[in-house]
Amino acid sequence: MSRFAAHRGRQMSSNLWYEAVLRDDRVVDEQISMIREQFAAALETAGWPDGACLFLGFTRSGTVPEDERGGEPQAIFFSPAAISAVPHLIAVCGAKPSPPPERARATLLVGKPADWDLLPRPTH
Repeated sequence: MSRFAAHRGRQMSSNLWYEAVLRDDRVVDEQISMIREQFAAALETAGWPDGACLFLGFTRSGTVPEDERGGEPQAIFFSPAAISAVPHLIAVCGAKPSPPPERARATLLVGKPADWDLLPRPTH
């Protein structure tokens, strides 16, 4: 059996997360609701790949220009396993490559409880 055949049918994924900063506080709740619904629909169509999830957290990549920073901006984080199922959503949201959200300050929006294990544990 070739190496290619051994990987056929198995979802390949990098460890790259994508972060989309939610900029306008007045519409953040609406944005989150719409993104959450579209994300869940896309994952259902894709058969709910293992590790495909969406988290809410605070921006980690410093992608918000200084003049747009009020408090600490919220962001949504697309897991590596979700990327192939929602590339359109990542593009529409203007998401950029990023580290995963901080575990202690994240909220799982769409996914399974086991998806918390995808987030790094704090080190002291």
